[in-house]
Parts: sequence; structure tokens; C-alpha cells
Amino acid sequence: MNKTLNKSLKSYKKFLKSYFLRGFTFANDTPNIENEPRIPEDNRLDPEARENLNGPNANVGPGPQDSTENKDLKEEAILSPGQVALRNYFRNPLGVIGLIMFLAIILVVFIGSRVLPFNQYYSQGNLTNVAPGGAYMNYPGEMEKEGTKKISIGNTFAVGLTNENNVYVWGSNNEDNITTIPDKVKEGLAGKEIKDVAAGDRHILVATEDDELYGWGNNSFDQVNIPPMQEAQIKEEGIEKIGAGVQYSAIVTKKKNLIVWGSTMASRLNLIPSTVQGQVEDFDTSPINMLVAKTDGTVQLLGVMGAENQTAMPAELTDGSVFVKKVALTSNSAAAIDDKGKLYVWGPSRASTSGSNVPEFEAPIVDIQGGDSTFTALDENGKIYTWGKDNYGELNAPEGEFDQIFASYFNQYAVNKEGKINTWGLNGFRFGSDDQGRDIFTRLIHGGRMTMVIALISTVLQVVLGVLIGMISGFAGGRVDNVLMRISEIISSFPFYPMLISLSALLPPGASQTQRITMVMVLLGLLGWTGLARLVRGQILAERERDYITAARALGVKNWSIMMKHILPNILSIVIVNATLGYAGNLLTESGLSFLGFGVQEPTPSWGNMLTAAQSSDVLNIYWWRWIFPVLAVFLASFSVNLIGDAMRDAIDPRANER
Repeated sequence: MNKTLNKSLKSYKKFLKSYFLRGFTFANDTPNIENEPRIPEDNRLDPEARENLNGPNANVGPGPQDSTENKDLKEEAILSPGQVALRNYFRNPLGVIGLIMFLAIILVVFIGSRVLPFNQYYSQGNLTNVAPGGAYMNYPGEMEKEGTKKISIGNTFAVGLTNENNVYVWGSNNEDNITTIPDKVKEGLAGKEIKDVAAGDRHILVATEDDELYGWGNNSFDQVNIPPMQEAQIKEEGIEKIGAGVQYSAIVTKKKNLIVWGSTMASRLNLIPSTVQGQVEDFDTSPINMLVAKTDGTVQLLGVMGAENQTAMPAELTDGSVFVKKVALTSNSAAAIDDKGKLYVWGPSRASTSGSNVPEFEAPIVDIQGGDSTFTALDENGKIYTWGKDNYGELNAPEGEFDQIFASYFNQYAVNKEGKINTWGLNGFRFGSDDQGRDIFTRLIHGGRMTMVIALISTVLQVVLGVLIGMISGFAGGRVDNVLMRISEIISSFPFYPMLISLSALLPPGASQTQRITMVMVLLGLLGWTGLARLVRGQILAERERDYITAARALGVKNWSIMMKHILPNILSIVIVNATLGYAGNLLTESGLSFLGFGVQEPTPSWGNMLTAAQSSDVLNIYWWRWIFPVLAVFLASFSVNLIGDAMRDAIDPRANER
């Protein structure tokens, strides 16, 4: 009995396999002989074939020659419809290109957003409207050949002085043409011994041994020229050291007096207290402050008062109990080194530069340099220490023994025992920066994830609503059909963008970013389903009267089961194609809404709100990188999805190649 059962099961398994293989194919291997009209033998066979048929090799004839069409038919006969569609898709070169493009965008956006650190609230006023490019720290080889005497660093550039009395400039040649030394300056420096160089945020100063000062770059506040009122004093007292900050400049004379000029109205840095004049030994600059080490070993802060870099200053730095010889400033923190190599650091804890953030030093400190939000220190053994906020790789200090360190803003340099220059920090922006100093490339990656997620969720809502309403309308017919189609026509008759903008304006002024994003997705889903619903309804009207539907009804299958299990699989290909094309449309719609200010709001990035800046003619003409890259991102994403949708339509539709 077991043998009989096993034999029956094997036979039934073979039958099912044959049934499903035959049922899920486009071609039928078995011709319908009963319904095929009888063709006379003389008309069916040519003379050569009839001779072979009647000859000694009647069963062997040459048979028909295989052609490409016959091979394709044979291949289709053993493939399922899905496999045929997949084969047809990958035979379409545009479809393959679109798929590769879209997958590449997906990988860049979703993996890149996980890898790239991003703080949507971070902005940097010293890096506004920086053009795309890199090589900020590609110093000339002559710096090493001639020996490095000093390097002073600006926001995207640096100036260097060698032991052979030569000045070199490198980095990003911004709108101020900062990396090109003017001919007038070259003539003035010719044959003179150079004493000091200094780089501000957008300007450079050079001082000579004969107490002449030369400058170039941004001169909005006359910061590259010695002020006329102090010119006589500087000539009389001589120049000992120069410095440059954000749109202002400073000189310490040989009589230890400090002179500051340029943009000082907000900070009042030009109002030097009498307790400082005649006692300046060292100083450092920040956007709103200057820190001075005086000849008596004490420290004094100038500029804007009341911040933690003043209130948290250690008492021993002001009461004379230690002797300070070197000071440094970041944008909001301060540091000082005494004559015994002990380092003092103070400032707000949120800056990550003071308190427990200061590393343990293996030896006394001999130098300290401040960047925008980092400190770089050098001990007497030549080891480098860095701490603070690692915004652009400023904490990636090299290993080894070094003689000199130079740091400011976002770039760091170190010269080792052999005279080799090591660099780390910000080396450029791939796609430039915007009007708030934010990296456009990073925002493009994270904004792309936002835009693509919004488009995906809204497309899913459109597909669900469109399929359900279209199926119910087409299958039920009658009054239900009339009501649903009239609702569809009413919704589709509204102007799309004005409707979205009007509805988005209903949100309260204090609505959160999550509420606003949710609103965009819901509105796109609620207003975008009508086209798909009408398409599905038309397909349902064509399918519901077919024999397999009649048979299902005769067997007592419920209407909902008929729609979901029998009709939906037959129209699924059309739904998929429509969904891909709708996804591309939603990408563009979200970008348009955010561009107009009714979608995703700043500081959260999206491709649409990154284009908002393009409303300015200055941005269109001068800062082209702020709009061209978001435009390219939206175009490539929507174009690739359209290519995929067109290729899927052609692959699924067997008549596509005939048109």
C-alpha cells in the first residue's frame, strides 16, 4: 500500500509541475488540432518537402531552419511572465542605464547619510559662499626646500614665510583673489627683509624689517592699510609683531603698544585699555576678542566681555602668581602657557575645549595654537596634542616628533625634525558652501534622503488609495462608481500647487518640522491618486466580464476575494509602472513645494529648500554652485526613475515593440 501511495504522490507531483509550467507561460506547446483548419497536403508542403516526405528518408527531412524569432519563442515557452518581463527589461539599454543611475543615487544618499557626520544646526560664518574645490593645504614645495619660518592661516588659504625671506600664498583663490600677490606688493617687498606675515579671514598682511606694512585681499573696512592716525606712531615705534582677525588687523610695536583697526565697532577692539598699552608681549585674535599676554606675566582679555572665556579665566593668570609667555584663542575658548610649560585652558564646557576634554600631557608644553573650535599643542618632546570639535578633521594630528605647529580657523600645519610639513583639517568643499558656510555636498546627501523618503511614502499612499478606489469603483459599478468618479474629478480639477500651498498654510505657525513633513507626505498622497484610480477602474471594467471571473462567481468566490486574488494580479504590472512614474513626479513636487517655502523648512535640508537660494540673481550669476548641484540631483533622480518606468512598461507590454 505504501508503494502504491508513493507512486500516486509522485505522479500527482509530476502532474502539478507540468500544469504550472504550462499554465505560467506565454506560449502553448500543444496546438489545437481540432479547431485548426485542414490544409491540403499540396498547399502545406513545397515540392522538395513532398519529395522528402515520400522518399526513403521520409521521417528525417531537413525541417525548418531556426531563426532568431523561433529561438525567442522557444525561450518564452519555458519562462514565466515575470522572467520574460525581466529579460525584456535588461535588453533595454536605457532601462539598464536608468536602473544603474537610480541604484547609485540610492547608495550615495542612504549610505552616505549614515557615514557622513551631519549637524543641521551647524553653520560657519567664516566659510560663506566658498566655491567648489580643494587643495587648501597644498603648500608649495619651496616651503620645505627653503625652510619654514612661519605659516599663518586664513579661512581657505595660508601664507608662508621661509628662512630665505620669500613669501608664498596657497589655497582657494576666492573672490578677493587672495592667493595672487599684487604687483604693487611684490615691488614693495623686493630686496627687503621680511619680519612677519599674518592671515585674517579674507586678507593678508606682510611686515618688513624697515617697519613697512603691505596687505591685500578683502579691504571692506580698510583693514589692509595702516590707519593714517597711527601711521606716525608706527613709524616712530617700529613693528614687532602683526596679527589679523575677522576683517580687522593689529600691530604690536617695539614699545609694546597695541594698535587695532578695521571692523571693530561691534567688538570695540580698537579701544585699548591703558593697562595694556606698553605691556603687550604676545596676543591672539578671534572674531570678537583678543587675548593679551603682558610683560608682567598676566593675561587680559579685550573686546566683547562677559562670556565664559572671561569669567572662567583662572585667577592665577591675573594675580601674578604665574608668568604667562604664550596665549591662544578659539572662537569662544582661551588658553595660556606659563614659563614652566603648564597649560591653562578655559571657556564654555559646550565647546569641548576645556575641562575634562583637555588631554594628559607627557611633557611640558612649548607652544599652543587655537583654531575655530580646536586647540593644537606641542610639548618639548615634539609630540602634538589636539582637542575640541572635530568639524573638518582638525583632530587628526600626525604621529612623530615636530619642531613647529601652526593652526587657525580649520587648517593645521606641523613641521617635523627633518623640515617636512604635515597638514590636516579642512582641505576644501567638493560642492562649495552656502551663504551660511555649510557644506553643500553633505547637505545634498542628507537632503536627498529626506526628499526621496517623502516621495516614497507619498507614492505608497497614492498607490494604495488609487488601487482601492479604482477597484471598488470599477467592480461595483452603478451608483458607487458614479460617486467615486465624481469625487476623483473634483479633486483632480483643483490647481495642484495652489491647493497644496493653501492646505500647507493651515498649519499653525509653531508647527514642528515633523508635522510639516508629515503634512507634505499626506497631501501628496491624498491629492495624487486620481489618475491611477481612473486607470485601475478602466482595467477592472475590462477584466470583470472575462470567463475566469464568471467562473469564480459561479464557484461562490466572494467579490473582495475576486478583486484581490484574481483581478489585482492581472493589473499589477500597470500599477507598478504607474507607481514608478508617480515617484518621479513626487520628487519634483516635493522639490517645488520646498523651493517655494511650503515644504521642508530650514535648517533641515531637502533638495527643494536648497534651491530656494536660486531665487536671487546674485546666486544664479555668481554663486552658481549653490543651485546647480541640487538641480542636477533632482534631475538625475527623476530622470532615472522615468527611464525605469518606461523600460518596465515596454518589458511588460508584449505589443510595445510593435509600436
